[in-house]
Amino acid sequence: MRLRLFDYISFAVAVVVIVVFSLHAYRGGEQGAQVRVQSEAGVFLYPLEGTRSLSVAGPLGETEILISSGGVEVLDSPCRDKICIAAGKATMSGEWIACLPNRVFIRVEGVEDTPVDAQTF
Repeated sequence: MRLRLFDYISFAVAVVVIVVFSLHAYRGGEQGAQVRVQSEAGVFLYPLEGTRSLSVAGPLGETEILISSGGVEVLDSPCRDKICIAAGKATMSGEWIACLPNRVFIRVEGVEDTPVDAQTF
């Protein structure tokens, strides 16, 4: 079987589409995005730009949070299993990290968060 011109064109178009969608999906933080940190002390919003270290109080102790390079991560927490630390860095809108034993919830929010998504239907 021999490949023809249309086969090469179809392959090239498929590769371009995959590259474009991959770049869009994995590009990282959004411009104007913010980090919402929720704890027993209240809800606090921080820009997802620059570098900032936070210490959030919870019932077990202090949870250390680092906002840097367009993402947010938990550096240290007094909880037993440290799942919030293992979660890594949240960079895109809608991603979140939670330390349930210490009652700290961190969420990356974009410029426009739409309450309805494709999964709703």
